[in-house]
Amino acid sequence: MNILREFLFNNIGLKAISLLLALLLWLQVAGQQTVQQKLDLPVVFVNMAPEMEISNDYVRRVDVVLSSRRGTSNFEDGSLTVKIDLRGSTPGAEKSYPLTADNISDRPSGVEVVSISPTSIRLLLENTIRKTIEVVPELVGEPAEGFQVTKVTAPWVTIIGPQSRVQEVSEAQTEPIGITGLSSTLESNVAVDIGEVALRMEPASVDIVVTIEEERRKVQVRRIPIELLPEGIEATLMTRRVEVVGTVPLSFSGELTVQDFQATVNVETLEPRQESYELAPQITLRSDEYVGTFRIQSVIPDTIKVRRVR
Repeated sequence: MNILREFLFNNIGLKAISLLLALLLWLQVAGQQTVQQKLDLPVVFVNMAPEMEISNDYVRRVDVVLSSRRGTSNFEDGSLTVKIDLRGSTPGAEKSYPLTADNISDRPSGVEVVSISPTSIRLLLENTIRKTIEVVPELVGEPAEGFQVTKVTAPWVTIIGPQSRVQEVSEAQTEPIGITGLSSTLESNVAVDIGEVALRMEPASVDIVVTIEEERRKVQVRRIPIELLPEGIEATLMTRRVEVVGTVPLSFSGELTVQDFQATVNVETLEPRQESYELAPQITLRSDEYVGTFRIQSVIPDTIKVRRVR
């Protein structure tokens, strides 16, 4: 027991100093130890020229291993990015941009870049262009029995993006528009898709009008006499009668006759001459009752010969 007491308490000051020095040495060594962290960092671009953009598919996230002294940094807050400076870059052939520690310029002091994967990114820069394209509505289903789609109205949209991508797109398609069982015109605002993520579109949705009407049947009215206008001008008609072809709704129960139509030819501005003129006859309905009911499709013949005498 005395030997142990002598060992513990003899030269206690010197022993305390030695213990303190050992502790300080351990703290210094421990503080110099490094830790490594592997991070998945997003790629961002700076100083890209206006009206220029990237047209190829490229790596959007990069694996980066960083080292720092233990306890000095934690990078889990997502504050770091891999920056690629495009200052001075011009549209043209695909180019490789190397990735180095300089691309992670926002890392804290004392943090070193151990590795980056991949070590470079290939980019194809192109001019930004705009093009107006047609919107093609996608109709789904059939109208109610006895009705039909007679017209679909859709505006055009503008697409914006890299030149090569824009030139490949000729039309945009709407989301499906249901018309099952409808018996009247449908107006709807629908989204439009161009199937190309590299392009933007203005606007992103459009107003579509689907005109749905009762089915129609053909009507022909023959031997309608042609009248010369204005009255009092001497002219000779080489053809004196025309035939009109049109349609009416299936539910229309009336009967259209020659008396319901007026066929005219205006010769007021014609100069007298021996050769005949060829003019298109104008067809009108004499009664407002049938306006909107009868729709003219054709006139036979579509032109007639007229000779202005004097």
